[in-house]
Amino acid sequence: MTIMVIEISDFMTRVEAVQYTIFTQKFHSSVAKTLGKYRGHIQSNDNNNYVVTFNSVTDAVQCALDIQYKFKYVTPKHKSFSRKLNLALVYTDKFNEKAVDTCKRLCETVKDQLVITSQLKALYEKVNEHAEIDKSLIRTLKPKEEEFLINFMDFLEINWHDAQLNIGKITQSLGLTYGQLYWRLHKLTGYTPQRFIKDFRLHKGMLLLHNQRGNISQVAKNAGFKSATHFSDSFLETYGIRPSKYVQQHAL
Repeated sequence: MTIMVIEISDFMTRVEAVQYTIFTQKFHSSVAKTLGKYRGHIQSNDNNNYVVTFNSVTDAVQCALDIQYKFKYVTPKHKSFSRKLNLALVYTDKFNEKAVDTCKRLCETVKDQLVITSQLKALYEKVNEHAEIDKSLIRTLKPKEEEFLINFMDFLEINWHDAQLNIGKITQSLGLTYGQLYWRLHKLTGYTPQRFIKDFRLHKGMLLLHNQRGNISQVAKNAGFKSATHFSDSFLETYGIRPSKYVQQHAL
């Protein structure tokens, strides 16, 4: 079984509501038709994410490429429209939460738009003897890259809220030098360890604000920032909006 995760959301949009609504309608209509064409089974979805399963690895890969191709035709050509598409595919013997979480992590962290595991690549090329995965369209993770990313994200998921978290603790936990951590993470995500951790915390903080899990000072503390001011300034730098304004516009 192949699991696909499709994600287009970071809960941020600066476009007009009408334009955004038109985009989402076009996108979801396009995805629904494409999934039907390739016999994808939707396990869960909301306005911004899909978790889909396929019995055929060939259908899964071709469907992902088709969604990727069509995305540019449903996205408004407006400079303020910054929605991005990310897709990930993993193979699993059984549909379970662990496999879905792994797929989501690949989708959310790897810098390439479409990413698959080496196991899935091997299965695809075994079934399709005369076909190869197009490296210009699909990023295939090596087993060691996948292992590193899972271990790194496992550690970060547990410790991201700790204001005392530093690179030394991460390298010690993973058994890596700083140079190894930097090179591996930058190759996968395009970010330095410091920047990745900061953005990870900001995203977690944004989710807390979106779901109204505390005021800005409480969220800043829970997200591992040493002060609300630091959190607010970092939020503005990354998302172009203050947390207070974001809460007004986007909180549930």
